[in-house]
Amino acid sequence: MNDSEKLDRLLKQALASEEEPEEKLNEELINRYKERNRMKRGTRKRLSAGVLVAVLAVALSATAYAATQLFSSKQVAEHLGEKALAGAFGSSDAIEINKTVTSGGYEVTLHGIVSGAGLRGLDASGISSDRTYAVVSVARQDGSPMPKTSDPEYGKDPFFVSPLIKGLKPWQVNIFTMKGGYAETVVDGIAYRLIECDGVEMFADRGVYLAVSSGGSFFSKDAFVYDEQTGEIAPNGDYAGAAVLFDLPLDKVKADPAKADAYLRELLKEPSDEKTSEASASPGSPEDELVNEMERLNSKIPDAKVLEGSVLEVGYDGKGNIVYDYDGWHVVRLAETLFTEGQTGEWVVAGFSGDDSGYKALQFSKDEQGVVKGRILLLD
Repeated sequence: MNDSEKLDRLLKQALASEEEPEEKLNEELINRYKERNRMKRGTRKRLSAGVLVAVLAVALSATAYAATQLFSSKQVAEHLGEKALAGAFGSSDAIEINKTVTSGGYEVTLHGIVSGAGLRGLDASGISSDRTYAVVSVARQDGSPMPKTSDPEYGKDPFFVSPLIKGLKPWQVNIFTMKGGYAETVVDGIAYRLIECDGVEMFADRGVYLAVSSGGSFFSKDAFVYDEQTGEIAPNGDYAGAAVLFDLPLDKVKADPAKADAYLRELLKEPSDEKTSEASASPGSPEDELVNEMERLNSKIPDAKVLEGSVLEVGYDGKGNIVYDYDGWHVVRLAETLFTEGQTGEWVVAGFSGDDSGYKALQFSKDEQGVVKGRILLLD
């Protein structure tokens, strides 16, 4: 079993059980990855279910917009550097929604969604028609700004944004198990999130929600109520935070029940006896194995290859944060969080990132003159 399959199995066991998983375990799994994947990288590549999505720290210019005016799905994609995807959001096959719901002190807006036919012909740009993309924004109801991605307060009130399928247990089928990911930025105090996952059009006959909740990175039984009898999901009116469900207006003609059934059989199947035996041979909880996996990645660093062209001197933003840009990577970090006082000449690991093509590590180093450089290592 390769590393990606191992991580997929771990999360599938933890998140896709028949019984609703304990909230503490959900958060421990997600937070464990957060601690070890601090790299703020914009990506629209397929992310393994075992790899936490990275956050994009991009400063967008919004001088032409009033503070209260929202970006469209197309504009968000354009500013995130996704030109092909921006074109898809502007096509006739995209669904423009622009619906806002107020909940838990937040104004949550679903801007638009594009899948299937709207993505055809974009394979050369790394965009598959078997995927779904959507744009959501979150603003505070009282008008105070959402913290910027470089702000220490950023992420302290995490959000869960995911499609959910009517009739399917939401802790089993969601953005994590559907090989999802997202990029996020904050402009004029409004947080914009571009999400992606396996295509949802095949479930159009069942009905599909887009769920948004505050207070956690995973599906919360406190924020939403799942009816085992009817398969309906509803926001919990007693929840203290935001809990919003948008019904996605998908064309039922585009449903593919046979494809959906095959997809779910693969997604929800139990690990094979061989994989189960391998898992039982490795003592420890899924969380322990995740920690071991990060240690394994660290052990590969001494023999890793440097990605050609990635060794670059960093820039600085107006707040003194170091800024590293290379081939779609945009990383903003406080230098104080990377180096101890007087530390020079050593490459320090800033985070890991991974997708179907393998794992990478980001490192920074400072010389005696105070010049900081970054580089990317290929671990697999």
